[in-house]
Amino acid sequence: MTAVGPTGQTRVEYVILADSAQTTQEGKLYLLGGGWSHTLRAVPPAGSSIQAPPNQFAIAVAFLVDWNDANRPIGIRVAIEPQDERPAVQALFEVQAQISAGRPPQAIPGDPLRVLIALPILIQFPQAGSYCVRAHMDGAPREEIVRFQVSDAQMMVPPGN
Repeated sequence: MTAVGPTGQTRVEYVILADSAQTTQEGKLYLLGGGWSHTLRAVPPAGSSIQAPPNQFAIAVAFLVDWNDANRPIGIRVAIEPQDERPAVQALFEVQAQISAGRPPQAIPGDPLRVLIALPILIQFPQAGSYCVRAHMDGAPREEIVRFQVSDAQMMVPPGN
């Protein structure tokens, strides 16, 4: 957490759900199957001893850091939560960290600096329903929220299992 809060342009720029995502040191974001809002959760047949595999996907987040906030740590939080009207919902997944943006030599003075993260996710959703990813940045005017649906898909089980 910073002693001096972020200024002007510091904010969460976007959040994208993807089948796979990675970032590079050059500041690029690579996505496969990005931008979805619906996924399936495998459910074994009743009475089966087979356990359903977890869902695997990625969350890509871009943070914009104001030029004047460069080279200082800023706290971030990315979480997957049930889309529920109740306050203080327990997160199914949560990561908290600090980011810091340096000023590269080619940057134009005064322009915001972009910090990209790609989080690989392996999660067992407890049930079908509405969920959301919340990305928060300390001192930013608001958090970014991406909503998505999880539906059940019956697993095909070989005979005898």
